[in-house]
Amino acid sequence: MRVARAQWRWFLGAGVCVALAALSALLADALLARLRPMADLSALGVGPVLSERGRATLTDTSGVITVSCVLPAESPAALPVGRLLRAFAQASRKAAGATLAIAYVDPRVEVGETARLMAQGATGPGILLRQAGRHAFVPENALLTEAGAYDPAEAESAVTAAIARLSRAAGTEIGWLTGHGEPDFADTNPLSGFSGLRRALENEGCTLRAVTLDPAAENGGLPTGVGTLMIVSPRYPVTSAERAFLLDWLDRGGRLFCALPAAGDGGLGPLLERWGVRFGQWPRTPARRAEGDAGFTDSLNGTHPITRELAGKVRLTFGAPRALVPEAPRGVTVAPLVSLETLPVPGGPATNQTVAVMVAAERGGRVGADLAFRPGRIVAAGEATFAENRYVLNHASANRDVAVNAIRWLAGLAGSGAQTGAGVLRIGQDARAWRLDLLTAALGVPLALCLLVWLLTRRRE
Repeated sequence: MRVARAQWRWFLGAGVCVALAALSALLADALLARLRPMADLSALGVGPVLSERGRATLTDTSGVITVSCVLPAESPAALPVGRLLRAFAQASRKAAGATLAIAYVDPRVEVGETARLMAQGATGPGILLRQAGRHAFVPENALLTEAGAYDPAEAESAVTAAIARLSRAAGTEIGWLTGHGEPDFADTNPLSGFSGLRRALENEGCTLRAVTLDPAAENGGLPTGVGTLMIVSPRYPVTSAERAFLLDWLDRGGRLFCALPAAGDGGLGPLLERWGVRFGQWPRTPARRAEGDAGFTDSLNGTHPITRELAGKVRLTFGAPRALVPEAPRGVTVAPLVSLETLPVPGGPATNQTVAVMVAAERGGRVGADLAFRPGRIVAAGEATFAENRYVLNHASANRDVAVNAIRWLAGLAGSGAQTGAGVLRIGQDARAWRLDLLTAALGVPLALCLLVWLLTRRRE
């Protein structure tokens, strides 16, 4: 078969076009792979879509809330926060609760108005919310990531929590136990720190306080107002006297969050067994791997308040948590919150097992609604790693949501702190993904079209 000269010219032109497209793709690929850009698509169309929690918070509050956005024009949060606040305002007009009145102030231009707002509660750039003589302030850094970029999920969480704080008489104080080698909740290490959890709790209106136990002191040394205590990864075990105080304190309505250390039980084993939580074999290796040695699970309790809003929608990431076996004694209600599929252990069954790695227990909860009685509550996690910055700062998992919801349930705060599924659409890929997509578009598609035209031409001849 002879190919006409016109066909040769056509194929030559097509080849030149493919070569130019490939060269352009390589140059664009090198730039995108280096910059790794992220696109916030929530500003397109109808704008950001509020989460269910954001809409519910507006419904649960009432009256007019004055919102003053005090951000300089060059702030990375200025424009997206404006879109977010407009979404809140639109939702407030549709809800039967609070109504938002929004004003934007550039502190570098409107100096007088900025000074007046600072006298009313603004401590710098950020968002000031006022209602009936009370105020809540969201600083600019609460709207940004650790790297200084605008974070839609963090921003909505911070504004929603500020609106909720206006309806509460006072903030909630959470004790962070120290004196046993526990980590510092202010540690900003991007992997092993707990600053992300602290920030998430502060967005909920909670205040973390470092506390020590002194069984000989009044109330065991716990400050007045601290009704919830967190014990996170103690390296040295709590003493028998401290454990006896905690058991008595829990019987009087105390609330305790326990996250076990990487080795041992931190002296918490006998306490948890009294509340129907027994340790299983340890360590457990996840069967479904997410990254490195970590494993993921999407098995969450769909009926408990801590995980109800997240079940069936998200996944959690764990390292090698200890299995927790619920064995409820009389008068205690024990519920597994999160389960994890694990690999077989030496001496155990040869098949994979599904074990509970986070458990909630409550004593006296059934009479709490009818009598002036505060039921004692415990949430136990098989490891502390799940609440570290490596997972809490990553919006791809719901570790932060579960940790915050656990503290909210313990502290008696209504509703859920879940932010997953907030309606924020962000796309971004790593270098390999950019390279694969662009080369496919620049080479694969043109070559496929050329092949199709050649087959059609040959068939006609």
